[in-house]
Amino acid sequence: MASLGSAESKLETIISYLLIVGVVLSLMLETAGIVIFYRSRGNLDILLADKALFLQGQNFFIFLGELLKGAHTSNNGILLMTLGIVTLVLTPFIRVIASALYFAWRKDIKYVLITAFVLVVLTISLALH
Repeated sequence: MASLGSAESKLETIISYLLIVGVVLSLMLETAGIVIFYRSRGNLDILLADKALFLQGQNFFIFLGELLKGAHTSNNGILLMTLGIVTLVLTPFIRVIASALYFAWRKDIKYVLITAFVLVVLTISLALH
């Protein structure tokens, strides 16, 4: 029983580091993006006429695919801010995947099913928005 508590403690530690790294990385990307955006434009105004700054009619996964292909790289500041937001959105998603894999490795079917359900809900939510 002591090894199970130790394994759970390790999982909690890994997940906490994963969440911290995701949030800090997102914050760094956002900060760098804001600085670059300000330096390139001289202000932080976002105009409604600048269609490249707005996403419409795309779900998260389509947007992510286009981002990885380089479709949204017109401004390095915008790109970094976008990557910061993507990092922030993917952090809990990756946390749930890590938990599901861990519970599958431990052969804990109850928690595999629970985390699989959460993963399905998150995936559907990202696919619909």
